[in-house]
Amino acid sequence: MTQTIEFPGILVVAHGSPREEANQGFLALVSRIAARLDAEHILPAFFSIASPTIADQVAVLASRGMRRIVLQPYFLYNGQHITADIPVLLAECRQRFPDVDCQLLPTLENDPALEDLVVERLAALPVPGSLLPDSPAGIEQRSFEIIDSRLAAAGQDDGGVRAIVRRIVHATADFSYARTLRIHPTAVAAGRAALAAGKPIVCDVRMLQAGLTRVANPVLCAIDGEEVAARARQQNATRAATAMETLAPQLDGAIVAIGNAPTALWKVLELAARGGPRPALVVGLPVGLVGARESKQALLESDLCYVTNVGPRGGSPVAAAAVNALAALT
Repeated sequence: MTQTIEFPGILVVAHGSPREEANQGFLALVSRIAARLDAEHILPAFFSIASPTIADQVAVLASRGMRRIVLQPYFLYNGQHITADIPVLLAECRQRFPDVDCQLLPTLENDPALEDLVVERLAALPVPGSLLPDSPAGIEQRSFEIIDSRLAAAGQDDGGVRAIVRRIVHATADFSYARTLRIHPTAVAAGRAALAAGKPIVCDVRMLQAGLTRVANPVLCAIDGEEVAARARQQNATRAATAMETLAPQLDGAIVAIGNAPTALWKVLELAARGGPRPALVVGLPVGLVGARESKQALLESDLCYVTNVGPRGGSPVAAAAVNALAALT
């Protein structure tokens, strides 16, 4: 399933420096960001001193037909430039290009990712501490103590959502999921109800199926079936997408767990959009540099109940952790 998504024009904005070396470093940074996001409409701009200016780059994007432009300030704090000066410049741009919607995103101030970066740098230094536990129970207990302290400091709410986040962080040792996960308001209740009713869990790959160690429900995966492989070749489709189509009669009211294949998630969304089966919950956490981010955004914009995240990260261990967390609550 091929999806076309309209992206906005993006300006990454720095202050600008009298030192050309500093300006060139920023230009190179934005070039790398654009390459990583595979987006040609991500451009650098300087607030003052250096060129190209914000007005210059708004004009460039407007000439390319962009009707929505967002500015990401590469600023650490919400100072005078952010609260007053740049909004004045944007007002001038709106007058010059009345058909273009210009929006200013938040600065990097208080972004948890910056805190994580400092922690990761300092973690390499020796710090005083007690001996590490060596028993399985002790290791798990200490792991959850660390996770709970970090989640509490971040203001993570208690309840089922916290249980999912907690289990995923434990499975990955990656606290970024605490801020990138997106969990539908009814996801916990819908998932628990489906499990309690004995509904199946439909997986995209065997690795995810093997990771569901806490569930008693039927777990279905058809990706390695000979008929699925033959149909995929005939239709020039992925086996993961074809497997979801094959298992379509089992999807209605089930939990669909996807940790590997964006095409499997696209297929579930396509089937539901055509009036086909509607899962009780879609745990959509595929990993990858091609299609994963876009398929998860499409899930967020659908009317299905979801557990997902933003960005390319994900994987079978992540999806399995989410389902196992729901099973532990049931």
